[in-house]
Amino acid sequence: MEKQIERARELLPSIIITVLSMIQALALELYWNRLQNSELLWHGGWPATLGWLQMMVMLLGILQIWVMYVSLMLRFRWMPSMEDTLVPFGIGLLEFGMIDLMGPEHLGPWFVALAAVFALSVGAIHKAHRRARQDPENEYFFGNVAPASWRDYIASLVAVSTIAAFGVLLWWSEDRSALALAALLFALAALLYQFKLSRYYWMHTLVDGIASNEDPQ
Repeated sequence: MEKQIERARELLPSIIITVLSMIQALALELYWNRLQNSELLWHGGWPATLGWLQMMVMLLGILQIWVMYVSLMLRFRWMPSMEDTLVPFGIGLLEFGMIDLMGPEHLGPWFVALAAVFALSVGAIHKAHRRARQDPENEYFFGNVAPASWRDYIASLVAVSTIAAFGVLLWWSEDRSALALAALLFALAALLYQFKLSRYYWMHTLVDGIASNEDPQ
């Protein structure tokens, strides 16, 4: 049994990263095709501005998913569950749907899908962290970090709720210009903030990991 558990822990990172890399590569291919075939982006004006902002948010979202999973796999070890291997497929399907919905006329459902990606990602990372805390090899990080409480997810809940609310409003609103700009800027700011957090925890974990492996003598 111990050998099987250890084997699962060893194989999990490579399996998930391999699957995710294929999904993200396909998402980027669809994204590029959408970019090339979207005449709206090349005509200039206000619609083109919103279109480029949406393209930027979409690209940063794809990259953030990749950074999130690579960071998780490099930093921790844990006992894998079946959900760990299925979540990347769910995220991939949502990404494909978002790429297909890109355009000013579909901003409402596009933002709802974006909120779903945020929610699914946060939930998956939270569950992975809970299992990783139980593994003694991750003590170098979790030994100095208190278990997460609901307060630690206020920012994520606010971001998901706000993005979903923007989606609903855009779905039913007739005048979308100013609202669409505000929604896209908010989504862009949320993603940039998430990149900043990812970088902080990445460096924090690597520094702590190096320190924990140093010979005290």
